[in-house]
Amino acid sequence: MLSIGEVEQLTGLSSRQIRYYEKVGLIHFQRTPGGQRRFVKHDIETLLRIRQLLDEEGDIEGVKRRMEREQQLGQKPLSDQERAKLTSLYPVSDRPGLLRALQGIEVPKPKRPSK
Repeated sequence: MLSIGEVEQLTGLSSRQIRYYEKVGLIHFQRTPGGQRRFVKHDIETLLRIRQLLDEEGDIEGVKRRMEREQQLGQKPLSDQERAKLTSLYPVSDRPGLLRALQGIEVPKPKRPSK
């Protein structure tokens, strides 16, 4: 478990930003009996995702909507490796692979006719 100071260093966010994201309901932290916030790896990933979405969406309301949609759809954000594989969307030669990467779902590979 990490302290807020350690999280600041890992994410580049200020403690004020982190507390604000908690206040608006974007993230929920564990607390010690003394009330101090304690963070786990998932919290760091969520804070980094919030930071990324702020760049894309422009405001907190946009981030909230986007995170709610992703949660409802059970989507996970693409990793840098997954993004690197997606060099072009047209023409799509591996549609099932693209769907798996974009939606995080299993799409059966097409069966080849037997000879």
